[in-house]
Amino acid sequence: MDGPSFTLVELATFARLWQEYRTNPRTWHKPPVLFTFDDGRLSNYAVAAPVLESFGTRGVFFVVPQFVHCSPQEARQFYYSRIDIRPFPPSLPEEETCSMTPQQIAELARRGHSIGNHMYSHTNLATLPEGRLHHEIVDSAAQIASWTGQPVDAFAWTFSWDAISPVAWKLIQQHHGFCFAPCPGSVDCRADSEYLIWRTEVEVNYPPADFRFMYSGLAHPLWRSKRARLKTLLRDVVAPK
Repeated sequence: MDGPSFTLVELATFARLWQEYRTNPRTWHKPPVLFTFDDGRLSNYAVAAPVLESFGTRGVFFVVPQFVHCSPQEARQFYYSRIDIRPFPPSLPEEETCSMTPQQIAELARRGHSIGNHMYSHTNLATLPEGRLHHEIVDSAAQIASWTGQPVDAFAWTFSWDAISPVAWKLIQQHHGFCFAPCPGSVDCRADSEYLIWRTEVEVNYPPADFRFMYSGLAHPLWRSKRARLKTLLRDVVAPK
């Protein structure tokens, strides 16, 4: 679907255009926009995916296997203790804190959406003991692949831009083709790596003014220093192809 100044794409097209742009930048007339969704909430399946499909595109849905394994009674407690950890009282209705089922995740994959890895238990990789990294990254990807029957190409870490470590980063690169960073910015295909893809985050509780600010691109310059610090943190393992 083409907008006035952009084109909506799915992950495979995003990757193809990235490589094409590196060899022939003039082939791009409009920037591609890829929508991603975190945590694997049921509303991703019931609302977000059908909306994307109505525009002729597909998204990337990052899921948390431990959240998926929760019963309806356990899901709300998990959501507010591991995913939304802000110091505010729970405000979402119960149906908004449920996860997709493995069957729904598999169906999204069959419909052309990409299912990504958001770690096994939605934790902070920067503070996680090294002995648990394999479970959170590699075992998580294997669990998701068992549901979809497809490789898990995309990874996204949780929480803040710096909630990552070089050791975790190496493991992510070994088992995924792309990694999305919670750090706003426009991707520069000539300089950036597939393992450090910037993305602009918005939340459903943002007021309209915040939505407009984030999607206007005005947030990108404000995050320039954080993007540079993140590249420095990971400089030994980040190398554009």
